[in-house]
Amino acid sequence: MVFTIINKLYIDSVFKKSFEKAGINYTRFSAQPTILNNILWYAVAETATQYHLTFYSLFDQSSFAEKIITVDKNHTLIDMNDDNLQTLAWFSNNYYNLSKKEKAGTFQYVDLRYPMLNPEDANTAIFRFMLFNENSEWNITPFDGNTPNKEDFAKFTERLKGI
Repeated sequence: MVFTIINKLYIDSVFKKSFEKAGINYTRFSAQPTILNNILWYAVAETATQYHLTFYSLFDQSSFAEKIITVDKNHTLIDMNDDNLQTLAWFSNNYYNLSKKEKAGTFQYVDLRYPMLNPEDANTAIFRFMLFNENSEWNITPFDGNTPNKEDFAKFTERLKGI
């Protein structure tokens, strides 16, 4: 546990330096280890209209995160005042983005507190949901679109080893 606390302090400084180097003036950020390890860490930084996502492995040669993925918030795509959507946003600590899907009235909701399986592709987020309005109420279902595959998991494993 002490190792994790020390890592957290170090990793926070790495991410802050990384966002500063990239010219990203964030309002808040969150950093945490990725699933089942204390080596590969993930951060999300929030600005007024975007989120900036990045990874850092304790095995990285650089002293900062080199690749930062930017996604638009799109929080204004739908009215989030619905009770179901408010609960979902609360659960995500308001770290989420929305995107419109092909089917009319259907949106993808991504909880950005959790990393993507493929560190190079924001579309491989594990916690994605479909939102759709039915009978004047927003419903939430697990996203049934592109699911992460073996290649995505292989990229995650490779990223864990450092760059």
